[in-house]
Amino acid sequence: MSATVERYEHVECRKSEGAHYTPQKLSQFVASRILEKSNNKKKLTIADPAIGDAELILSLLETIGEGVEVEVFGFDVNAESIELSKRRIHQYFPNVKINLINGDFLDFCLNVGTCLEDISIPKFDLIIANPPYIRTQVLGSEKAQILAKNFGLKGRVDIYQAFLVGMSKCLEEDGIAGVIVSNRFLTTKGTGELRKSLFSLYDIYNIWDFGDTKLFEAAVLPAVLLFSLKSENNISETEFSSIYESTEESNLYADTPVDAVLLDGIVKCANGKSYQVKRGKLVFDSEPKDIWRIQDKDSEKWLDHIKNNTWAEFGDIGKIRVGVKTTADNVFIKDFWKEETGFEPELLKPLITHHVAGRFKQAKGETKKILYTHEVREGKKKAIDIEQYPISKEYLLQHREQLEARNYVIKAKRNWYEIWVPQNPKLWLEKKIVFRDICEEPTFWIDDKKSVVNGDCYWMTNETYSKSDDILWLILAVANSKFIEKFYDIKFNNKLYSNKRRFISQYVEKFPLPDPDSKISLKMINMAKEIFNEENQEKSDSIQAKLNELVWEAFYLPIES
Repeated sequence: MSATVERYEHVECRKSEGAHYTPQKLSQFVASRILEKSNNKKKLTIADPAIGDAELILSLLETIGEGVEVEVFGFDVNAESIELSKRRIHQYFPNVKINLINGDFLDFCLNVGTCLEDISIPKFDLIIANPPYIRTQVLGSEKAQILAKNFGLKGRVDIYQAFLVGMSKCLEEDGIAGVIVSNRFLTTKGTGELRKSLFSLYDIYNIWDFGDTKLFEAAVLPAVLLFSLKSENNISETEFSSIYESTEESNLYADTPVDAVLLDGIVKCANGKSYQVKRGKLVFDSEPKDIWRIQDKDSEKWLDHIKNNTWAEFGDIGKIRVGVKTTADNVFIKDFWKEETGFEPELLKPLITHHVAGRFKQAKGETKKILYTHEVREGKKKAIDIEQYPISKEYLLQHREQLEARNYVIKAKRNWYEIWVPQNPKLWLEKKIVFRDICEEPTFWIDDKKSVVNGDCYWMTNETYSKSDDILWLILAVANSKFIEKFYDIKFNNKLYSNKRRFISQYVEKFPLPDPDSKISLKMINMAKEIFNEENQEKSDSIQAKLNELVWEAFYLPIES
């Protein structure tokens, strides 16, 4: 069997372990970038902390070339990966000294200077890596807590975070590391402490965000980091490039998105797709744990202009909340209760899901209903007294075995029949803005039917603005605009596949609002109400087009299509 065929068969068997093996083109890219930054030593120790099938090490050896004495160290918890890597390295580089260890690189990081398997392991001149992605839910809370404690991690722990921090313990003072990670760490709230740690530990030379280029078969949006240990003469700026799919045409051409990321502007590739490549510097709002984004002169000037013309942010008006999570939807949620069960429990409430999402107003169609098990008593959120609702009680008792199997509910000393995340029952009675999480264009609408919002959507109410609930209509006008699409793309620079954006709390709370008392804002409020009440779609579209222009004007910007 050839090494190539064997490689791909092995890749398939390791996907469940969080291993996403590196495409050759990307591994060559990372290897080349490492060598460009490294010192011209005649003797090198190189390492891959999760060697997998050795593709990264092979690319690095090929890039180093002849005339350099190289010693390879590789770690992997999978014994088959170790054996495959040995065969592949011996096949292509038979004279290279290799030390492959069937063990956890993270254990080595905690015991630098010791010997493993009778091998004396030095610090490394070059590290090339694509660490596994394994979330807390898969790792288990005990393992996650150990990693958090030993590597100073906080929030939702993924094992790749420990790898990134751990490399600081085994990299030579003048060593260089090139690492492939998920680009989620750049922008998610839960990785703020990781960003802070990376910024304090390393001189980060480059970040390449490969966005929605689909370099991996799995739904991984990769980024590459190039760094060394923080030095006294630390670098002042980090070069930052990103590449995302575009619908624009271009005269620039590159074979692959990996080649295209070194260019600038709109680039067409051999796969027939066009990509927008941005190049600039790394910047964040006030401290390293804030979202990391590209700074170029035009973008930062634009954002500064918005900041100077912002009266408040969405999050200043009300908290952005995710919808309810029952953890037993088949029990609590149904399309047609009477048809499906033969009766309607007393505790049913209308439930908004992404299936009825619309811009400005909910799309037409039947709304699901939820058996909602919480209420407000004496000013506090409490589970309902099930004895007061005999029909609901009878129905829930039919599903008691399934509901009690939710061990976390019982451990939290909650009633077996409760919804796991109910949110505040009082707020369902208020007028609210609801919006979809993942969509190409923003989809925000008003709910005035006292509905519950499901966990596939987010929502907010007016909690701070005492003058009028009209502030919600102003929020709606801004949220559904082309202006906010541009703001999102510049401020957060984070898209999924097929040009889709994520409208989640940490982004939407930062959306800007103009002064609600200005003449143009009052116009926008009235037009948003008109759209909500207009039944004729053609007229509604016409009003939306005019409202979209007003949003640009409200921030003193030229109108963009």
